[in-house]
Formats: sequence, structure tokens, C-alpha cells
Amino acid sequence: MKKVYDINHVKMAEYKIEILTEKDHSAYREFLQQHSDSLYEHSLEIKEIVEKYFGFSPVYLIAKKQGPTSEKSIEISTSICGILPLFKAKSFIEGTRFVSIPFFPFGGVLGENADCEKALLDKAKELSHNSKFLEIRQSKKLKDSVAEGLVMQSPIIDFYLDFKENEEEMMQSLDKSVRYDIRKAQKFGLKVYIGKEKKGLDDFYNVYLNTRKRRGVPAWPYGLFQEALQKCKAKVSVTYLEGKPIAAAFLFFDKEVIEYAFAGADYEYTSMCPYYLLIWEVIRSGIKEGYKRLDFGGTTREMNDGNMYLFKDKWCSGKEEIPYYFYSKDPKNIPALKSSFKIYKIYGAVWSLLPKKVIKLISPYVIRQFV
Repeated sequence: MKKVYDINHVKMAEYKIEILTEKDHSAYREFLQQHSDSLYEHSLEIKEIVEKYFGFSPVYLIAKKQGPTSEKSIEISTSICGILPLFKAKSFIEGTRFVSIPFFPFGGVLGENADCEKALLDKAKELSHNSKFLEIRQSKKLKDSVAEGLVMQSPIIDFYLDFKENEEEMMQSLDKSVRYDIRKAQKFGLKVYIGKEKKGLDDFYNVYLNTRKRRGVPAWPYGLFQEALQKCKAKVSVTYLEGKPIAAAFLFFDKEVIEYAFAGADYEYTSMCPYYLLIWEVIRSGIKEGYKRLDFGGTTREMNDGNMYLFKDKWCSGKEEIPYYFYSKDPKNIPALKSSFKIYKIYGAVWSLLPKKVIKLISPYVIRQFV
């Protein structure tokens, strides 16, 4: 409850940084609804999923205004004016790190102004002093005053496609080769499902494991996707050939954006262009439902021998660097992301030799070593 004090003794408000507890969940959600740059990655649903399936400890920082104050008493606001979702991630390979947010492309700090964001980041630096490093994944670059003391790296490019007013304009705006491959898939009689049913999830996960094996990377556990469908604005999309799933994607829906988050395919049917029809149907559906953009996610020219970069580049209307910010008490601990991609490629070559059953079994234990 707001109280009134003698204005002659009032000082400027300061920010009090706390760790999020259950009593603040309602205020946290309200803050996300009001902040224009909030993302689904910031949500408490994602917090619960990462904590449950990867075993990392959440340390979600929140900022509250402390003030106004007087000589007689202090008023502390119960409303949240800034957030920084963090997880304490422990790994046998990479040590202990504080990351915002593990396994997701974005996350990072949000505040009512630069001073608020700086206060949250200063607290995060303090918390990370006994760990290897602090890593913040932002969707946008921070102001120089906010990023003071942080090292920025941006080796990953995020690709996006802005929607036109209707599907006819959208189709005509696409690259000629993309339009050709969409029509090619249609001629083969392929059909696309978009929804939340269990069969669609099962079919998605089956072809998703194929792709994780081929690319030599661990797979997220099935239960995580199942829970995300239930708790988040998410759907699966599957391309079928006479009832057989041959390509699939897992989609998150956030405000006016659809995020093409995870995908898989049966590579025996690549020549039929099932991905192309799947993406086109997602675009058509998105336009009808009022979405404005399809985010294809990030990649680099080095990943997947550059094939994924070229695939996304010919679809998309724009691309942006994803800024990763690092801090460490010992600067030598800050990783060089481009160099780490080469190491992961060596791990991937070994991983791709494993059977799908083994990949499904051990992925939850392996994947938490690399965030």
C-alpha cells in the first residue's frame, strides 16, 4: 500500500535486486506482459522446463524500486521493474557458469531503463565471481553504459522472414528457387499437419532424432517437448507422404512472431522438398492468424558445413547478429565461441555414429554439459 511522507525529506529512488520467489510470480508475469521486448524465453514456463529437464538451478534476478524514502521510514514497492533470468549450470566439461538462458537463443536482461538493467547485471557479475563465467544472450545489443565490463561476441546470425498482407503477395516475394521447391513438394502430394496432438508430437520426435544424429548433437528429451506443448504457446508441424512423417518442426508462438525452433527429417525423402512445404504452410497459417514474422533461428557459416546458413538465407528477408555477452573475474575464462564450434564439430562426428536408441537414452545427460 502506498504511503505519503514529508516531501521535504524525500530522496531519489534506488533499485533493490532480489532473487525471484513464488510470491513474486504474479508481478513477474505482469512485468513481461507490459514490457515490449519480453520474449517467451523469459517466461516462468520456460524456467520450469529448463529446471526440470536439465537440472540447472534457477537464479532469477528481479529489480524493485526502493523509494521514495524519508528520515522516518522506507517504502519498498512490491512491483517489478526489471528482470534477469539466470541459471547456475554445472558441467564436468565446462565448469560452473551462470547463463541467461541455457539452450535457448535469447533471454537476457530487461528493465524499465538503462540504470535498472545495469543494476541487475552488476548483481549477476557479483554472483558469478566463484564460477567460470557469466553469459547473457540478448535479442538486441545493450547500450554501452549497460554493457560496461562485459565482452560481446556475435558469431551467430539470426534469420527472419517478415510476412506480407496475404499469401499471394507472400509467395511472389519468395526467392524463385524457393517457390519452385514448394510447388515440387505439392506435386508429390505431400500434406502438412500443424497442431498439438500427441500423434503429431510423436511423429515430430521420431524425425527430430534423425536430424540430431546426422548433425552429431544431443537431442532434447521427449517429455520436454510434451510439456512445452501443454504449458507454452507451441505447436508441432509435420509433413507426411501417404501418412509417413518425413519432415517436422517444433514451433513457439510469441506475440507477433513464430519461432521455427527445432526440426527433423527423414533424409531419404529430401528430393521431395518436404521442409519447403512445411515452412510454406506455417507461413500461410501465420498470416491467417495475424502473425507478422517467422524467425528461423540462428546459425553460422561453419555449422552443418554452411548448408543451414544457405537454406535460411534464401528464405529470409532479413538477418541480424545475436549478441552474446560474457563476464568473468578472470578474463582468461571467457570462451571464444568461434573456436568452440570447431571442438563441437569433433564431438559431433563421434556422436553421429551412435544408434538413435542410444542417442535418445543418453542425450539428457550429455546435453547439459553444453549450454
